[in-house]
Amino acid sequence: MEDTYEKAYKEVIELLKFFPKESVRKIPKEKLKLYLRNMDRTYDYQVDITKSFDEQKMSEKTKAIFANIFRDYWATDYQRERILAKENYDKQKREEERRNKYNPDDIFKNRKK
Repeated sequence: MEDTYEKAYKEVIELLKFFPKESVRKIPKEKLKLYLRNMDRTYDYQVDITKSFDEQKMSEKTKAIFANIFRDYWATDYQRERILAKENYDKQKREEERRNKYNPDDIFKNRKK
């Protein structure tokens, strides 16, 4: 199965049917409309009601979408602050690794004469 956003949107919509209505209402209507408008309507995704959310089979894109939903709409201020700090730390580490790997000062150091 190809991991596309259209399929992920379908998975998100189907999974949200099992969330409390108060939680779903916290997600902006425009965001939900985007998922509905762009989801793959031919993709047959079934939620296994015998399993918890964490045990559901879902794509990595679906997990990322839910991570963003949690961060932006469901997390407490403290949780949001911690998540954003971790995201910033990870971003800085990736940038540092790229700088070290592609440092223009070092690019010709290992070049043979």
